[in-house]
Amino acid sequence: MLKGRSNRKDKVKYNGLMNQGSTSYLNSVLQVLFMTKDFREAVKRKNDESTEFIHHHLQNLFDVLEKGTADTDEVRLKLGIDTVYEQQDAAVCLEKILKLTDQEASKIFNGKLAYKTNCAGCDNSTERVGSFWHLPLALVDSGRKTYSVVDGIKDYFKASHLSKENQLYCDICEDKKDATTTPVIKHHPDVLVLLLKRFKYDSYYRSYVKINCAVDVPCSLQIPENQTYELYAVVDHVGDLRSGHYTATIKEENDHGDRWYEFNDSRVSLCYYQPSKRDTIERSQSAYLLFYRKEKSTDGQDGQKESHSRGIQPPISKNNDQDEDAEKIRDRDKSNDAAEDDNTTGASVSIDRAKVTEQNCAVPKGASSQGYRC
Repeated sequence: MLKGRSNRKDKVKYNGLMNQGSTSYLNSVLQVLFMTKDFREAVKRKNDESTEFIHHHLQNLFDVLEKGTADTDEVRLKLGIDTVYEQQDAAVCLEKILKLTDQEASKIFNGKLAYKTNCAGCDNSTERVGSFWHLPLALVDSGRKTYSVVDGIKDYFKASHLSKENQLYCDICEDKKDATTTPVIKHHPDVLVLLLKRFKYDSYYRSYVKINCAVDVPCSLQIPENQTYELYAVVDHVGDLRSGHYTATIKEENDHGDRWYEFNDSRVSLCYYQPSKRDTIERSQSAYLLFYRKEKSTDGQDGQKESHSRGIQPPISKNNDQDEDAEKIRDRDKSNDAAEDDNTTGASVSIDRAKVTEQNCAVPKGASSQGYRC
């Protein structure tokens, strides 16, 4: 899985970030953003000195990082991280940064997801559209078996059948009716982020536990509407909720070939294993965030307008946070099976219909990662 540093004498041209205590979660996310060429260039183009956004802080950091090892004090303080000895969640950290980043740069990670709802009583169809920063894949029901990202994506986009106590009210039927809700991608982001929800709430112990099952990660991933993505970065976490470590493994964008590097705080090294085939599937027990870059398409299809026809209306969030809308719609439109599942956390709603009652739920403060792959 690309773990381990290379024994070759290649000069590493990338630089690390200093760990200020337990800030590997922040370092790993920032390295991925720095190595995402379109994002880095969009940040650098911004000349506005406004204190509302974080792009000025990122500009300064990226300038230093291009020359040598950098510290993250300026960015950390802008994010409101006051203590450096408290482990936090990399997924939540990524969202904070993107929400504070100017739209020109953050739109690279922003997708649109529609929920099409069909009433079984009158066959009327309605649609609501929401934004997302990532798609959450729940590992809760995988047990000790190997979890497949490919199968997880298929499950995520399956139709949910709502009946009995989960019926939805239909304006046309003027009554609660059985319904079917299907998620559909309306705009594929340039960078698709998948969150592997490795933390679940254990009601018996009244605490969060980590799911360490192995995950099969494809280097090339097909998303509905025939969009292909290629893996270019992974944030790993090793350890448990209260202690651990994050690292990032990232493939450089290069006209002369792509090579994978491991970013472990201030240490950056060329990965020992360099896969040669794009259709490789790699297995990992530590992968937490997967970053996929969209293949250039010819259809040019992006987001579409929302439909507001009468009938069953899936509730949509009134919150302005871009990443919550699509997740809350899905959370409210659960199948009957969802009501019987355990509560899970991760930084969103699960794909296998595990019922999530928290809004914008995020992995509690402990977490971290290590080395990678494709």
